[in-house]
Amino acid sequence: MLKTLSFLAAVGAAAALAQPSARSAEESAALVVLNGNVLTVDGQFSTAEAVAIRDGRFVFVGRNDGARKLIGKTTRVLDAHGKSVLPGLIETHVHAVGVARGEASEPFRQLSSLAEIQEWVRAKAARTKAGQWIRIPRVDLTRFREGRFPTRDELDKMLRDRPVVFDWSYAGINQVQVLNSAALAAARITRNTPDPAKGRIVRDAQGNPTGMIRNARVLIDSFLPVAPKLDKETLLKELVRVHAHYNAVGITSVNERRGDPEVHALYSDLKQQGRLNVRTTVTIGVGYGGTGNAITQIQNLPFKPGEGDDWLRVGALKLRIDGGLLYGTAYLREPFLAAGSARYYDLPGGTNRGELMTPAADVTAIIRAGHKAGWQMSSHVAGDAGVDVVLDALEAADRDSPIAGRRYNLIHAYLPNAGTARRAAKLGAVVDTQPVMYYKDGDALLETVGPDRAARMYGLKEWIDGGVKVAINADHMMGLDPDKSLQPYNPFLALYIAVTRKTESGRVHGPAQRVSRQEALRMVTIDAAYISFDEKNRGSIEVGKLGDLAILSDDYLTCGEEQIKRIKVAATIIGGKVVYERK
Repeated sequence: MLKTLSFLAAVGAAAALAQPSARSAEESAALVVLNGNVLTVDGQFSTAEAVAIRDGRFVFVGRNDGARKLIGKTTRVLDAHGKSVLPGLIETHVHAVGVARGEASEPFRQLSSLAEIQEWVRAKAARTKAGQWIRIPRVDLTRFREGRFPTRDELDKMLRDRPVVFDWSYAGINQVQVLNSAALAAARITRNTPDPAKGRIVRDAQGNPTGMIRNARVLIDSFLPVAPKLDKETLLKELVRVHAHYNAVGITSVNERRGDPEVHALYSDLKQQGRLNVRTTVTIGVGYGGTGNAITQIQNLPFKPGEGDDWLRVGALKLRIDGGLLYGTAYLREPFLAAGSARYYDLPGGTNRGELMTPAADVTAIIRAGHKAGWQMSSHVAGDAGVDVVLDALEAADRDSPIAGRRYNLIHAYLPNAGTARRAAKLGAVVDTQPVMYYKDGDALLETVGPDRAARMYGLKEWIDGGVKVAINADHMMGLDPDKSLQPYNPFLALYIAVTRKTESGRVHGPAQRVSRQEALRMVTIDAAYISFDEKNRGSIEVGKLGDLAILSDDYLTCGEEQIKRIKVAATIIGGKVVYERK
């Protein structure tokens, strides 16, 4: 438990506080942290013993005796007991509103095997109306014990008299659903049902449906249960709860990575009500309903680039380039390997290079339009060929007017190489990527991309050696537990992965991609601030910057490597206010 020294307790217990009552309210700090190993993450990566915060910003960083001079009657004093004190951690990729919606509708549970799915399906059936379809929530096959899709027969054994659907879909491409016999009957899918446009009913040798459908969800959409519509206050309460979980792991700032005016309005409501406990940048999605409307969207946005303040700001625009590695749809230079592609994606091996969701010419047109309008831009782009498409577009926009100062965000960018990194650096691009997916999925992805690509997959060192600044994060979108969510958002797990390059099983693919503890820490602090033009305002502990910090249970720089992922946060402070304190 963190020791708190109030003014009165301090007078009785520590004469070293040097008569704080002599300080006026104007001169004294609102909060002082003493006896810490303060990792400032400034330009010299200097350390200090103590900090003081007044009016929401650091007014002192240095030795204990200097900080004590700023203690007054109302100053809250925290003793860090020699443990690390870090700048407030910056999570640059969350979907917190989506998490809030999901938790309000049905709390997330990770289903990792057929046995767990069976237990979940039967429990769901017991609490829902007879005849209602049961949709099994997202399961990533790379984390599934069986490492494959379930069959219709397996779903039948779980529940025969109710429609059940295993819904494996992401980003609207390579969608796969597996239906039990009751679902096939309810949807009237038979050997005589024609394939829908661009979709397929998978059939056996006799022409009968196997239960699997591909890109044919249109056949069952009208039957699937619809999530209940939430009233605004319920959603706001859930969003506050999500933010409290972030605070508990030291997170003080987030980037809501695919927002819109409605999402921005939710955050604005929280801010106006004094309930916003994470500083938030909202990325605005464009073209997600089809590329044709993206330029019109840019022209008609109700925001100006960068508008907002230290609590809520409009960030970059975001477009989607391709799919994902976990779904066989990241757009690659070379195909996915045959065996892994067949196992994890049920796609033909040796030819599948993923999918380019936005045609290259449209990517260029959208980026040029956003650049001309003064926007920072970003893109969901997982594969190396997808990154090539984006860099081509940036070079075209750069010919219109210099683009390096816009800090284009390459979101994901999982397969870097030296040439790509140098090219991105020249264009001023930055990277927002997720080591936790390497940790959870790296062993399985070895089977889909092979050892050469696995060695640079999620390659942090490749990017920074090429001169590209990197922010590491979770892409958190389902679940509340920092270590057991679909995308665990515990920053210390991300730091551990960056430093050790270990997967969850302990294997290491590409040890050359390890980074130092200092380099990793920059990726969740000052460099994370840089990608949204905020490095002069947050991301390090320096006088004049926002007074955001996290006090830890351990010394981050000297604890054992395996201990990094187990580090706990003793207290989280935003603007001098304690928003979390471990009991």
